[in-house]
Amino acid sequence: MKKSIVHALFIAMISFHVNAQIEKDDQIKIDNLFSKWDNENSPGAAIGIIREGKLIYAKGYGIGNLDYTIPLSANSKFYIASTAKQFTAACIALLTIEGKIRLDDEIQKYIPELPKYDEKITVRNLVHHTSGIRDYLELMYLRGSSFEDYFTIDDGLKLIMRQNTTNFKPGEEYLYSNSGYILMAEIVNRVSGMTIRKYADKNIFQPLGMTNTFFNDDHSQITKNRVISYQKQSDTLKRFVQNFDAHGDGNLITTIKDMYLWDQNFYHHKVGGKVLNNLISTRGILNNGDTIHYSFGLSHGRYKGMKTVYHGGGFLGFRTQFVRFPEQNFSVIVFANTPDVNPTAKVYSIVDIIFEDKLQNSSKENEITETVKYVKIPSKKLKKFAAMYWNKEGQNSRKIYVENDTLRYQRSEDSESKLLPISKNEFIMSNFPNVKVKFNLKEDKKYGMIVTLDDGTLIESSAYEPAIITSIYLDSFAGSYYSSDLDCVYEFRIRDEALFLYRNGDGLGKLNPVMKDVFTNDNIGTFKFNGINKSEFSISSERVNGIKFIRQ
Repeated sequence: MKKSIVHALFIAMISFHVNAQIEKDDQIKIDNLFSKWDNENSPGAAIGIIREGKLIYAKGYGIGNLDYTIPLSANSKFYIASTAKQFTAACIALLTIEGKIRLDDEIQKYIPELPKYDEKITVRNLVHHTSGIRDYLELMYLRGSSFEDYFTIDDGLKLIMRQNTTNFKPGEEYLYSNSGYILMAEIVNRVSGMTIRKYADKNIFQPLGMTNTFFNDDHSQITKNRVISYQKQSDTLKRFVQNFDAHGDGNLITTIKDMYLWDQNFYHHKVGGKVLNNLISTRGILNNGDTIHYSFGLSHGRYKGMKTVYHGGGFLGFRTQFVRFPEQNFSVIVFANTPDVNPTAKVYSIVDIIFEDKLQNSSKENEITETVKYVKIPSKKLKKFAAMYWNKEGQNSRKIYVENDTLRYQRSEDSESKLLPISKNEFIMSNFPNVKVKFNLKEDKKYGMIVTLDDGTLIESSAYEPAIITSIYLDSFAGSYYSSDLDCVYEFRIRDEALFLYRNGDGLGKLNPVMKDVFTNDNIGTFKFNGINKSEFSISSERVNGIKFIRQ
């Protein structure tokens, strides 16, 4: 019998033994979640379900390498993107326990060539995403680099060092930034005297038996059973080209079965003991004393009454999610090699299948909405809230208007909600009954709007006057602008009575006017112009704020 056939039979026997520990009906329901991808012509996903210390279900759906029709399995080696951050953070934690790093040290102690900003940035700020350092991946995108270009950790450091300022004062806010984690990887490199790949292997992966896990610092190395990622272009699947060697924020290769071994360390503390477990479970605290949801490469939340500790990732076509339910000693892992799969949604669908009626019923959580007493507000009084509202953090606008004596909340032309009044200035969204909208008159005599999501998150917006667009007004913005932070040129040209954006000569679409001297672009973010002659502007996007461009 050929070696490959023997190997396949062995893997099938292991899979049968593992999967035999879950009820057949549940297996069928779970398999149905992935049936779309479960064929030899499609990329797909591998999953692992862990309960009370046992890997009770491990299976692959679809193909890991379409060139050779290699099926996905619990042994397939996935690039797990940002789910890797917990391992970088664990390395920092271990070095802290060893006394080689102090979390409250200034980062320039370990990387002295980094620029000094107005406020001290600590290692702890990097860990918890409270540093304010701009996200290097977003900087790459803004300057026109492709994520499929060759890129190293040194390239990332150079890009970070070009930045003249930060998004905010360290410790003032939480804002997810991949830059913090490549800086942490570099700190591990310098403090440990070895690469983070070797340090993690020696201190985490080898002790736990994670023999198929490593930081992928050399994309050209041969890796057996490596998973390839794909995306659909028109009706054809294309493979992503991976030339990316930067790591720490991601770029870790692992398998479902290796992640099971890591999962168990949270309960048995084989690596680092309880000290490591307690440290990496410690959530960040802002300067004002508020505790954030993020600890050491791990987020903390709840799902239907159960505590969750989780982290997901997405890059170059890979999509991953790893969620632990520590009080239930239960975990679910989903790794995918196509953007078509939504691992987070699949994880929670699996949880619903396994636990069924034991979970809190969402309708019970929403019972309060059934007993809410609505009030009647005349159309005339509703109209005082009607306006365009701008959220500077989310870089978006919302239209509030009155139609048929009802206040409406419009996100876009094809997405809106009725606002049902529960007081003279407070409303509930008709199609999102746990979301509340409140209006308050501000000092400038314009209304502010606070949207409270069902998890308690507050989104604040302010009413504004839309810009009056004329050809003379648009002409004042035309021209070329240079950014030293990005080392690139943005140009604005007038076409079809609108302002269009070009970056290094490539068209990036139209600028949409918001208010005076403020525009948005679907591909980039928000543009805010300054100066009488529009001598400069700044860009703000999801993870980068205040990138300055000067008119040439």
